[in-house]
Amino acid sequence: MTFAEHPQVEEFVAFIERLADAARDFLTERHEGSRFETKEDLSPVTEFDRGVEATLRGMIRDRFPEHGIIGEEFPPERADAEFVWIMDPIDGTKSFVAGLPVFTTLVALCRDGAPVLGVIDASVPRDRWLGVQGRRTTLNGREVRTSGRTELTGATLSWSQPDRVLEVHRSGFRALSDRAAWSVFGAASYGFGRVAAGAIDVAAYSGSIGAYDVCALVPIIEGAGGAISDGDGSPITIRQPLACVAAASPELHASVVETLNL
Repeated sequence: MTFAEHPQVEEFVAFIERLADAARDFLTERHEGSRFETKEDLSPVTEFDRGVEATLRGMIRDRFPEHGIIGEEFPPERADAEFVWIMDPIDGTKSFVAGLPVFTTLVALCRDGAPVLGVIDASVPRDRWLGVQGRRTTLNGREVRTSGRTELTGATLSWSQPDRVLEVHRSGFRALSDRAAWSVFGAASYGFGRVAAGAIDVAAYSGSIGAYDVCALVPIIEGAGGAISDGDGSPITIRQPLACVAAASPELHASVVETLNL
């Protein structure tokens, strides 16, 4: 049985939309020069990251007290529960601080460790991708599909953090960039959304990521006809990922994973 056949699926879908609405409301009011701190991994964090996550955690506790919660900014709660909500309040905090409108909020629901429901919400362009395991992905309520491209040579590519590529992937990163028609950099999860929408063929992260960066992407990419995995081709789950690779088709995905691991 796919998650789309679960008796509570409509309840969960309506609720994740409410979470995305709450995050968008919080982030719509931009404050220029917003303060940020630098975390141990040298990434920035703002009062907005913490404020959004605290708001969403409170909503989840009130509605589904038996569910688990994992977020980027606060300790996990009941991470071994059957259903666990995973969130990144601002994916692309550097872009947020700089005033670049490609940051997003990511929320996923995992069942027994596997992502089954996900949202990418971009508050500035007002784009929202919704993925439900067993259903077609939507962008702003309209069904979307990937480009369907199967060949790597000439593909278009989005690299989220080209300055933080793992050593094991650096030669593969160069090979992928050489074979691509062109690349964009720094789009983070918004780039993965554009893969689902058919505008870009490949999107990838390598290094310095958590499950909160990638779990929401899984049902969105798969529901649009694409394929997504960790950097070695293994499934994305609630566990800590090493990397994340999404592509417009299973054939293209296999080529990207092979090339990344040269």
